[in-house]
Amino acid sequence: MPEPDRIAATYLFSRACPSHEEGLALLRAAAGEAGVALDVERVEVTTDDAARELGFTGSPTYLLEGRDPFPAEGPPHAPAYDACRAYARPGGRIGPLPHHDDLVAAVLAAAGRTPA
Repeated sequence: MPEPDRIAATYLFSRACPSHEEGLALLRAAAGEAGVALDVERVEVTTDDAARELGFTGSPTYLLEGRDPFPAEGPPHAPAYDACRAYARPGGRIGPLPHHDDLVAAVLAAAGRTPA
């Protein structure tokens, strides 16, 4: 059996936002569905200085192979460690986490694959 694709993922989070644990579980579930192995680095953002240095756009932020698969639309806000992130979801809704299918597609894209 061939080895699954492997990608680097950085999971930026703040404990100030309640969805940080669920967001990590979502990342792992999406990678599992995509058949992609992850090398995950968890980075807790605890200061505004760290938020600025990391380009933190709110918790949680996913970086797959060094890129944010969900770039913010509109003007950027000042990075803050306690900022919670909002994601566009199906039907025009906004939520604290990306939709599972969108994260699966992002993982596949980072691995150089397209959804089946």
